[in-house]
Amino acid sequence: MRKLIWLMIASIFILSMLISCGEDGTANKTDINGDTSANINAEEQQGDAEDTPQTRIEPDLPEMDFGGYTFTFYAHRIGYTGDWVGDGDPREIVAEEEDGEPINDAVYRRNMTIKERYNINIDMLTTSDDVGTLRKAVLSGDSIYDAAVIFNNLVPGVVTADLLVNIEHLPYIDLSKPWWDDAVKSMSISNQNYLMNGDLLILDNEATNALLFNKDMMADFGLELPYRTVKDGKWTMDAMNEIIKGTAADLNGDGIMGPDDRWGFCVYNDTLHALLVSGGGTLALKDENDLPYMSFVEPKNLAVIEKAMDLMYNPEYVVNVSGKSENDGGPERYSYRTMFEENRLLFLWMRMRVVEFFRGMESNFGILPLPKYDEPQENYHSVVNPYTGVLIGVPKSAENLERASLILEALSAESRYTLQPAYYDVVLQRKYTRDDESSEMLDIIFNSRVYDIGGVYSFGNVFLDFITLSSRYDRNIMSYYERRSPQMERDIERVANVFQAME
Repeated sequence: MRKLIWLMIASIFILSMLISCGEDGTANKTDINGDTSANINAEEQQGDAEDTPQTRIEPDLPEMDFGGYTFTFYAHRIGYTGDWVGDGDPREIVAEEEDGEPINDAVYRRNMTIKERYNINIDMLTTSDDVGTLRKAVLSGDSIYDAAVIFNNLVPGVVTADLLVNIEHLPYIDLSKPWWDDAVKSMSISNQNYLMNGDLLILDNEATNALLFNKDMMADFGLELPYRTVKDGKWTMDAMNEIIKGTAADLNGDGIMGPDDRWGFCVYNDTLHALLVSGGGTLALKDENDLPYMSFVEPKNLAVIEKAMDLMYNPEYVVNVSGKSENDGGPERYSYRTMFEENRLLFLWMRMRVVEFFRGMESNFGILPLPKYDEPQENYHSVVNPYTGVLIGVPKSAENLERASLILEALSAESRYTLQPAYYDVVLQRKYTRDDESSEMLDIIFNSRVYDIGGVYSFGNVFLDFITLSSRYDRNIMSYYERRSPQMERDIERVANVFQAME
């Protein structure tokens, strides 16, 4: 009888193991959208494999009752026009009720879950004066804000003004959890970090650089769609250049390439920085002491910049919209939206939120990561735009750091299973894009995000200077560096001293 019992136990154990595995012996994995597959192809999952959780992960948080406390976010009021979508408040923080829109409804459900779990309310106050408003609150000891959502280009003024709490003083924030973006570690200085980002927000997704391409035009030219090239690791600047250089045409026959003609590639001035990063470079890196230094003049990075300029600086088939002068009709005359919708742009550099502009476009389009420098480059890299991206911090005047960190951790964890699927799966994969391959490209793009500390802090005005270089089709990187390096070094020293003096 004892042998029979042990045999039954062993059989049950073996059966349970077989059920939990796929037919090829690979353990089933469930992604953030709840889809289960027997195997996740590594070539389609560029970046950290841990970014796709096998099962729902719960945060390590205690049960708490905050007695109806109103947890308040401070945020910048979005006011971008042109190549950005919509004005008003960030849409991922609060929602009054469900209205059928995926993002709104996901935010509402997430907030209701956290409200009921911890007996809180969630509110958001916005302003167009980030630094001034936050500085006033902190210096006066006003505890109205529990967390702050800060645009990247305003980070230097906020952090160096000593307005935020060091993350190591936030007891319930666990940056090892998958709902936090590991790439933000690049924003620390002198081993001190005041910034976070992750699944709580979608503005960082929307600010991530990528490419749109017109599939119908590709078919007309008899070109193969680049998806396989991307997954094979062969999507490089040279490969893209080979495609676009034969696709432009003077449609109106006036002998001048203009806004009414067909172009192979549409760029903006900050595309040069985006291509530097996609080619494996950065404006700045950090040394063994976690202190920044300018890296874009290293030999490899100079080679990346040169190839990026080869891709961008050809007015025969590449149009730089933001580089157009009044003599050309100005940027307004060169509407990338009109050109793309009218099938007169093959490739368009963009930040991801721009995809929403084309929800009603009749022609088919797809999404791609920006190209690598060359095939030996191991991974694709997608920079979060130094202007339109956002980061999270906790103001020094926050009343209770345990409560602030617990609610941020709880909201971020819940967002992984509510907000992110709504944005990633429903809005992008099903509502705007037109094919399954673009969904695979999104995996690559979002799993390869990069924050360039040199772009965000723009030491010596380097980020804006790169924009100026691009608008002038200027290739003289070294002469520019020699002129500006003293100011870059002074800025780095000043910022490092501030960090080292902060708690």
